[in-house]
Amino acid sequence: MRENLPPGTLVTTLRAIDADTGVFGELRYTVLEQPAGEPGMAEGRDAFAINSSSGELRSRLTFDYERAKAFQLLVRATDAGNASATVTVRVLVTGEDEYDPIFLSPSFNFEVPEGARKGQSIGRVLATDEDEGADGVVLYSLAKPSPYFAINQTTGTIYLRVDSQPQAGAGRAKREPREMSLEVQARSPLPASRSASAQVIIDVTHTSFGLAPD
Repeated sequence: MRENLPPGTLVTTLRAIDADTGVFGELRYTVLEQPAGEPGMAEGRDAFAINSSSGELRSRLTFDYERAKAFQLLVRATDAGNASATVTVRVLVTGEDEYDPIFLSPSFNFEVPEGARKGQSIGRVLATDEDEGADGVVLYSLAKPSPYFAINQTTGTIYLRVDSQPQAGAGRAKREPREMSLEVQARSPLPASRSASAQVIIDVTHTSFGLAPD
């Protein structure tokens, strides 16, 4: 079940089968105390309630995926003759995208060094996400494609798509400072996930990027 659902949410309905007819075929369901569960499994006896006649299992708490990801409980079905059977129930809590990714800085500044070649890294952006599980995985992308730059979606490394192409006939002293701006987005791989963006300013003075050819 998903985290943050209200107490009383139906988890499942447990049904045991008794071949007897009449009163001896009527079953009552109870949650039992049990020994310590498997590693990573929280005790579920106090977290869930079961309807003794219908077998409906409902939550008694609002669950937080970041605190507990799985519960285990033992349920017994008993008939009027006191014959019984037990089953172990495991409930997995699934996460919800609660937090926006956060970039370590609202903007980043990098430079394309003179003579840089295609594929060369010029800098790295980094964002964090307090969600756990898939919602906490951060993937990076450019808001708009660039003919000069690309980004590694998992590492946030920005690299050159082409050689730096030094300005033809331009002496070092004559070069005017030039910059390009990119918008980088961070989000999880899940659909409709929360996202954040940061600006990347890149010094392209030592390239011919964006200039009309001579």
